[in-house]
Amino acid sequence: MEPLRQLAKEKLEGKRVIAVMSAKGGVGKSVISSLLAFTLSQRENTSIVDLDIHTMAMSKLFGLEGRLHEVTKNGIEPFSFGNLGVFSLSGVVRDNYVLLPGINQGKVMEGLIAYANIKSSKNVIFDLPPGMGDEILVLERISKYFPIVVTTPSKISTKVVEYLIKYLVNEKRVKPSLIVNMAYFDCNGEIVRPFGEMNGVRSLANEYNVNFFEFPIDPNVEDYVGKIIEYKGSVKVKTDEVVTSLFYSNP
Repeated sequence: MEPLRQLAKEKLEGKRVIAVMSAKGGVGKSVISSLLAFTLSQRENTSIVDLDIHTMAMSKLFGLEGRLHEVTKNGIEPFSFGNLGVFSLSGVVRDNYVLLPGINQGKVMEGLIAYANIKSSKNVIFDLPPGMGDEILVLERISKYFPIVVTTPSKISTKVVEYLIKYLVNEKRVKPSLIVNMAYFDCNGEIVRPFGEMNGVRSLANEYNVNFFEFPIDPNVEDYVGKIIEYKGSVKVKTDEVVTSLFYSNP
């Protein structure tokens, strides 16, 4: 095994590894990832690693643009928010775009994980870019991860995400959890579903025997870009419920 890959694998041993992913862009995956990580950090030391090495949304959500990671003898030090550590390639290249051929993408991701100082973290969340590419393959080589797939209730998003669900269930033999983001909003106490009753999502969940969670629409989330850990609205409340259900409920 290549040295970087071996080191990355050793770094993740004994930790709860969670991969937040989607085959479709624009579903709010990075917001969900950051809130899941913050919720977990309120119970245990947690790290979130931004594996979207091209657009690096984490730096924007946490207000880290232009800041660089400190590097010590322990490796790349996280940007710290209490018990939450944030790692992003933006902390190496600042706020510059990155274009990489496929063969180098995996090496950059493995290097970021290998050198990240996640020693004290009980949980490590990976925020993956949309699609089905090298990021998933990199994680498969170095860890057994718990997949959380994010979609919206729209027909096109559901159909695209089905490819990823099918891959995880049929090929990898793992059971993902499905978060249906922006499924409804509360209008003066009345639940309104702009996408309808989500028959496509329900059919998908039944076919592959996966649990799904409905998340609300909250326009106020936009006000917390750059300070996402200060957000306490309805999406965060739902995130708290999901974390308890998936990781801390009694069997």
